[in-house]
Amino acid sequence: MGDDYTGPVTVADDSGEERVLADINVWQQSETIMEMVKDTDPGDTIPLASVPKEALDKVVEYMEKMAAFKTDGTSDEDKQAWIDGTYKKTMEAQDQLPLLFQTMTAANFMNVKTLVDELCKFVAEMIAQRTPNEILDYFNIRKDATWEEEQELIATHKWIDPEGLIAKDRAKRLAEKA
Repeated sequence: MGDDYTGPVTVADDSGEERVLADINVWQQSETIMEMVKDTDPGDTIPLASVPKEALDKVVEYMEKMAAFKTDGTSDEDKQAWIDGTYKKTMEAQDQLPLLFQTMTAANFMNVKTLVDELCKFVAEMIAQRTPNEILDYFNIRKDATWEEEQELIATHKWIDPEGLIAKDRAKRLAEKA
């Protein structure tokens, strides 16, 4: 299509389902799509083989909204309010974590940097308000280390738990079980 192409772009998710991105202000947010547009013929479909449909829908939803905000001259505060209040909230529940991580992976594959940054910040905020064991539980991560192995690591690497929060959390959990 070339560097000067401004028309619609058709992309296909990992199942081959196609979606048309009609506005250049939408598809140019993805560096991957922009690079592929340069190397394809008009009318060709750009395959996004690593992107599931649901994740593509979320990435495109973000790109379309950012394009609309740009067109409307929306303030940065209002953009952030939509991202925090509407967009991220749909992936906040624990049962939506797979979609969140698929969307992060898709945004990374598609090289939509602003979305990757927002989603990484979102996960960091989720982690920051939890103890290590709560993080493991929330993200359904299986812990293989024994308590003794953990204590050995903490003793060797003080930065892991400088405030002793892991021991405090364990004591709290043991007290709750008793």
